[in-house]
Amino acid sequence: MALTKMITVQPARVDEVLQIKQVLSSTWIDTYRAFMPIDVIHKITALWHKPETLAAEIETENVYFALAKDENNAILGLLSAASRDNEIVTVGRLYVLPRHQRRGIGAMLLDACIAAFPGAHQLRLEVEAENVKGLAFYRKRGFKELARKQETIEDITLTTIDMELQLPR
Repeated sequence: MALTKMITVQPARVDEVLQIKQVLSSTWIDTYRAFMPIDVIHKITALWHKPETLAAEIETENVYFALAKDENNAILGLLSAASRDNEIVTVGRLYVLPRHQRRGIGAMLLDACIAAFPGAHQLRLEVEAENVKGLAFYRKRGFKELARKQETIEDITLTTIDMELQLPR
């Protein structure tokens, strides 16, 4: 589906953390409710997406925190990534609001991430095995599976897949 609106990708600002938190809460419910109880999702998002935590991440030098916005400045999606050496970049989160998925916004965010780390030769990330939409997206973008591991969050055991994308040098 083609983009019907003008979408821009820009660095996140600290004064946007409340809107970012709202996008994260909405996308987490959509992404994880099929395999995680809603009360656990609310508990995790309350802990992991505190405004002060998001603000600190935005202000961290080696972190790229980007927002995809429409022409009305509404946040449609976001990505955060970090690199210690600018060669290997770890994507910490990539979320697009459900009603805006499958329109190229995730790809725009990944492309902006790659551009933000011009010396990078590899992108890495983790995705839950039960996150069917996320897995399909990453595979379509060329990510390959490296390993699987078990992870327990709030007494729920999940299978997490480590993935990587080799970038041209």
